Amino acid sequence: MNLETIQEMWAKDSVIDDVMLDQASLHIPQLHSKYITLHNEFSLLLKKAKQELNRTTHLRTLYYSGRGTPEMYEDTPFDYKLIRSEVPSWVAVDQSVNKVEMKVALYETTLNSLNEILKQIHQMSFNIKNIIQWRQFASGN
Repeated sequence: MNLETIQEMWAKDSVIDDVMLDQASLHIPQLHSKYITLHNEFSLLLKKAKQELNRTTHLRTLYYSGRGTPEMYEDTPFDYKLIRSEVPSWVAVDQSVNKVEMKVALYETTLNSLNEILKQIHQMSFNIKNIIQWRQFASGN
C-alpha cells in the first residue's frame, strides 16, 4: 500500500451518493475503520523507519569517524581522514542515510494525508445532514 493507492481509494470513497443518503451515512463507520487501520499501520512503519534512520546514522557516523568495524571498511574503503566537525556533513549526504530519510518523509506524508482523510470522514455525517436540511428547506418543508 502506498500513498498513490490511498489517494485513489479516497477519491472513490469520498463521493457521497446524494440519492441514497441513508446508505452513505451508514457507510461512514466502515470508512473510518478502513482508514484508521491504514493510519495505525503507517504510524508503526514510521516508527520503524525512524529507528532504522537512527541506526543507519549511528553506523555511518562510526564509519566516517574511523571507528567502524574492519568489515565495514573491507566492503567500502574510506581513504579520507576527517576531523570531528566534518563527520556530520558526510553523514548528511550519505546515500544509505538519505534513502532512509526519504522513507521517513514518505511515511510522514502518508500519515498527514490519512489524518486529513479521517477529518473528512468525521465531517461526512454533518455534510449529509446539511444536504438533507437543504433539500427540506428547498422543498418548503
